[in-house]
Amino acid sequence: MKKSVRVLLTILSVLLICGLLCGLAAYFLLLHRYKGREVVNEWNEDDEFRIDEIRTVEKKPGKDFVILNLADVQMCDLEDLFHMKMIEEEITALIEETKPDLITLTGDQTWSNENLIVLTSLVRFLDSFGIPYAPVFGNHDYGNGDETAVLDRNACCDIYERGSYSLFSRGPSDLDSLGNYLLNITENGKILRTIYMLDAGYGDEITDRQIAWMRWNAEGICAANGGRFPESITFFHKPIPEFTGAYFAFCRGDADALGDVEVHYSLSGTLQNGFFEAAKEINVTDIVCGHQHGNSFTILYRDVRLTSALKTGELGGYYEDEDVYLNGATVIRIGEQTQISTVTVDRERFHIEP
Repeated sequence: MKKSVRVLLTILSVLLICGLLCGLAAYFLLLHRYKGREVVNEWNEDDEFRIDEIRTVEKKPGKDFVILNLADVQMCDLEDLFHMKMIEEEITALIEETKPDLITLTGDQTWSNENLIVLTSLVRFLDSFGIPYAPVFGNHDYGNGDETAVLDRNACCDIYERGSYSLFSRGPSDLDSLGNYLLNITENGKILRTIYMLDAGYGDEITDRQIAWMRWNAEGICAANGGRFPESITFFHKPIPEFTGAYFAFCRGDADALGDVEVHYSLSGTLQNGFFEAAKEINVTDIVCGHQHGNSFTILYRDVRLTSALKTGELGGYYEDEDVYLNGATVIRIGEQTQISTVTVDRERFHIEP
């Protein structure tokens, strides 16, 4: 066989192998759907409440308990693999500056149907800090359309629940969503705060059943806490209509803000269904949401602090004003009082070119 023919066959073989490998990679990373475990865990209002089933995070005496909230990190296997290192560096800088006791993530950790690599990498990355973290789902975490991503909702739950320092729980399977769970912040055995992590990503509202489940837990905690509802915080993705009411009340001078108010994007979110009033009845004093990338504020509205969390990671931000640059995280400090602030990052260092 002539040398030129052998060379040509070698080249064709290499191209065929490369094409096959690329095809397999495309199938397993982009086209194949990973179905997670179907876990049946139904909740009933007649169930016995057990406070020892709620995970706790201990506050150190004499020191503020610091929560670092990361909102809308939004990574994608296809577009952000080369940006992941920068996003990780940004999160590392935020953690080093704030030294949190707990990291919360208010949804849209991923933003596209291609979510396999970035989600597994994010969980591994967060585990490396040895700090407890608690995520909720957003409206992109398991696909741009419900259940269209490489990882479906249950598969995402599986990955979060395997995290060494993850406090995530898929919660009851009959609340019309997954990822509803509770945490208690304690000090010397006393409950200081209850945290409700709720799924409000793909749905148009926090459902009546979610509210009933939340109230059932609150009443159980109240009974175990000497007949008092501890001050509570809720974290979920899409803001409720009261965020709009709070902003316009602030503009009229009828509501006070804690820090700067940045509103450059839509205030739309979930629909009204009585969640706000139900939350107030069980002593929810803080509601923290993401979703609205161009907004960042904390406004005291009808005795509840409503926080539109500062977006983490620049890529994927959509603003009406292209000159707006909001990138960083929201910090909640729990001591004798609750303090909420934002920490921004250096634009020159963490600017991601689209």
